[in-house]
Amino acid sequence: MSKRKQLCLNSTGYKFVDIDSPNEVFKEISKVCDDSKVLGTIYLAKEGVNINLAGPKDKISDIERFFENHKILSGIHFKHTYSDKPPFKKLKIKIKPEIISIKKNIKNIGQIKKNYIEPKELQKILDDGKEIYLLDTRNNYEINIGTFKNAKNLNILKFEDFANKSDELKNINGEVVMFCTGGIRCEKAQGYLVENGINSFRQLKGGIINYLIETDGKHWDGECFVFDDRITIDKELNPTYKNLCPNCQVVINSIDRTYCDCSKIL
Repeated sequence: MSKRKQLCLNSTGYKFVDIDSPNEVFKEISKVCDDSKVLGTIYLAKEGVNINLAGPKDKISDIERFFENHKILSGIHFKHTYSDKPPFKKLKIKIKPEIISIKKNIKNIGQIKKNYIEPKELQKILDDGKEIYLLDTRNNYEINIGTFKNAKNLNILKFEDFANKSDELKNINGEVVMFCTGGIRCEKAQGYLVENGINSFRQLKGGIINYLIETDGKHWDGECFVFDDRITIDKELNPTYKNLCPNCQVVINSIDRTYCDCSKIL
């Protein structure tokens, strides 16, 4: 855990649950977030809610309390990190077709049985040197910045490509544990896999961020890409504010920003 004194609380969480009327929930959320000095994104869809917020601790706590007391949105596992400034420029609350896009129709995803592995359990398995197939479900540019030692991946450029590569997973022997940044992509992926006859995979509860919160970060190499202005966080959850190429998302020095190699092939 970071020892730096940072005043901005970053809170992220999600829940897959059937929402019959996203418009009504949108109004409720908009009301509780009005003039709250909180920035970030809240995405709603019929399949659930995806929350990424930053602001003063008391304001974030008020919004989390609203979700915890909500009739259908309670039980969200919020992960907390800190920064010296909000990593978002505004608050955006939107209704979307999916809260995380895979562009596949997954029936009753909120009712699929969860198959979590806790961060400390995963660390012990890795400490003991047990055979395990660690599957990184993230995009290539995120993996290039950091991942677990000896993790495998599907060589995808965006999460929507996961479904097209899923046939490669059917013949894996042994225990498979999927992981992503905060857990939401793995849960969506698990829903898709279960519909397609693969129901034995486990997922790291709360993703990489929760692993870094709950453990000392052993077995993790590099940094973790986050989808806000912090760009990446290190093992102690400190933001790095690195520069990225706006085209290919590779981390580069600010001096070289206009000279990324990707410009030669675009």
